[in-house]
Amino acid sequence: MILRRLFGGGGNDEPPPPPEHAWDLRTGDFLTMALAAPEGLSSAELQVTGVHALDFGGPSKTRRVLHLDGGQAGPLQLWRDERERVAIARTLQREEVERLFDLEVFGTLFDPDAPPNVVLERQEAPGNLAGWTAAAYRQEGAEQAWYHPQDPATAVIDEHVSDDAEGVDHYRLVSDDRRHGIEIEVFDTGRTEVYAVALLAAGVIEALWPASN
Repeated sequence: MILRRLFGGGGNDEPPPPPEHAWDLRTGDFLTMALAAPEGLSSAELQVTGVHALDFGGPSKTRRVLHLDGGQAGPLQLWRDERERVAIARTLQREEVERLFDLEVFGTLFDPDAPPNVVLERQEAPGNLAGWTAAAYRQEGAEQAWYHPQDPATAVIDEHVSDDAEGVDHYRLVSDDRRHGIEIEVFDTGRTEVYAVALLAAGVIEALWPASN
């Protein structure tokens, strides 16, 4: 195997070519972050541990989301945003949300009678979230989606694909410079996930390689 890798032989055992973009990675693949990555990710080597789909209304509106082992940053998610940038999200715990935002204002996101233009202003900037948050966010969307545990690159995704598809109310806020976001997912079961999202140029990914390499 080592000789085949060194001299290019091996026929069907030849490893696949490296993925072109981070969002093309598959479960088991790796990526390395550059020095300019957010807190906890500078020069970090991360592995894809799974993939799910978030369907906002058909194949053209389905987000393919990678799960990453983020090491000291904890579990992360990665996807391609609408500007062909790398979106990397880390889960915010309740106590972090309480430190970042006024919970009364935060709660208006879920009020069906409130105007859909909530502005969240950061109350403090915890050091462990350096590079992950912005001073203020404006609401850009509140829509329903389907969460599918399957990888849309290898499975046909629709609301009837499996019994484990879950309905999600999805809320999205973005900073004025469009470099940071807050995303909230409220599942039909009542489970709620809050994410701090860093929206990064593709250059923040230093290297990609498939697991077979």
